Amino acid sequence: MKKKDVIVIGAGGHAKIVIDILEETGCYNIVGLIAKDNEGKLFYGYPILGDDDALPTYFKKGITCVAIGVGGFKNNVLRKNIFERLNSLGFCVISAIHPKAVISKTAELGDGNVVFAGVVINPDVEIGDNCIIATGATIDHETVIESHVLISAGVTVGGCSVIEEGALCALGSKVISGVKVGKNALVAAGAVVVSDIAKYD
Repeated sequence: MKKKDVIVIGAGGHAKIVIDILEETGCYNIVGLIAKDNEGKLFYGYPILGDDDALPTYFKKGITCVAIGVGGFKNNVLRKNIFERLNSLGFCVISAIHPKAVISKTAELGDGNVVFAGVVINPDVEIGDNCIIATGATIDHETVIESHVLISAGVTVGGCSVIEEGALCALGSKVISGVKVGKNALVAAGAVVVSDIAKYD
């Protein structure tokens, strides 16, 4: 099978994880990275191709797949902006899903998601676009994770819950079954959510 060419956006810690996942899948040829500085230098074994202004040039060369290597440990605004800009330029934002994640055949995932090793996504879960599901997180049956959400490492989300767009569940937090976490809300590290959380404007 011929590998697809892909460019990774970003050159930080999250980009390293995305690169590792793409390498593990064996499906992609990483052409290089897009970052603000250090054009021509290597990052994690791959060349930095330039900043955002270089993207149209590579698109014209036929490299139309990108993966977002920018994290969102405080909020997801930057990731959302990057995702929307890449779509507006015509790029296909691929999902990076680690082969050692366990995902039910009935789960549905959108575009541009990053799913780390050790994740478990159970039956009839729906995940939107551009989400991060980090190491060892578990998402139980029939839960809905809307777009641009960050589920941090070790998070547990119970069944039939809803995590609305832009929400962030920090390290080790737990959301019990049937609870709604509102748009752009922050669940603190280690917190246990037992009732609905309002959206954050």
